[in-house]
Amino acid sequence: MRRSLKFLSILAALTVVAAPVPKIHAQEAEKPGLGNPAVPYVPTPEEVVMGMLELANVGREDVVYDLGSGDGRLVITAAQKFGARRGVGIEINPGLVNKSRENAKEAGVGDRVQFLNQDLFKSDFREATVVTLYLLPRINLELRPKLLSELRPGSRVVSHAFSMGDWQPDRRVTVDNRTAYLWIIPARVEGTWTGTLSTQSGQSIPYKMQVTQSFQNARAMAEIAGTTVSLPQIKLVGDRLTFEHRQKINGQEMRVRVNAQIVNNKLQGTAEVLSANSTETFAMTGTRASTNQGG
Repeated sequence: MRRSLKFLSILAALTVVAAPVPKIHAQEAEKPGLGNPAVPYVPTPEEVVMGMLELANVGREDVVYDLGSGDGRLVITAAQKFGARRGVGIEINPGLVNKSRENAKEAGVGDRVQFLNQDLFKSDFREATVVTLYLLPRINLELRPKLLSELRPGSRVVSHAFSMGDWQPDRRVTVDNRTAYLWIIPARVEGTWTGTLSTQSGQSIPYKMQVTQSFQNARAMAEIAGTTVSLPQIKLVGDRLTFEHRQKINGQEMRVRVNAQIVNNKLQGTAEVLSANSTETFAMTGTRASTNQGG
């Protein structure tokens, strides 16, 4: 939670013309200062801290990691006011790490939070269910592959002020005139899936889906009982996927709604066939036969 300030350029400007000191924004900084403990940091306001944790829906089962944790206020608040099971701050500045530990002890949560003097790019935060950050756009983009590959599907990432490039947020809010962004880590679904749709009466219909993925959005071409169906909008929320499409069944156009969960390359859920007169529910199972890295 720091930004590099262009002191020399500001002072030079002031010697030319007397004018109000311009506000320095993080995106104007040339370097994030992660490796320089002398670079001043700018703490996230308490109202924004609360808004970020609310946006992530932090609760008692969560393990919250703050990347660039400054004085520790975010993970302390997560433990103290949201009841998070555990909080970890990653901070390169040893002085701030020591200050954070003192603050945690004073807040009465020293047994549930810890602060590590580490480079966040070398840190292991795979156990996190929530990751928060207030860095810079470039750092967010450099962290993005690590977040997507190491965090479990369904984990939440919340950023103060800066986005993740073309990875669109699942939600955004404005708190105290500042923007906070939320992303939910999607499961990897790209590849070829094969499986069956089964009824309680024992009817079984084979299907095959070729899925392409871009972050939490996917699309597919499916072959169902010999009929090719386009599925242009598949929504992923963590390890759950949902989509609706229309197709002709026995000459009648029907709406099909799918809700499924993906765990370890296995798919299980339901497919509801909705007609004007009735609804028929199929059990849906599948296995990913081949995988590609997408998103």
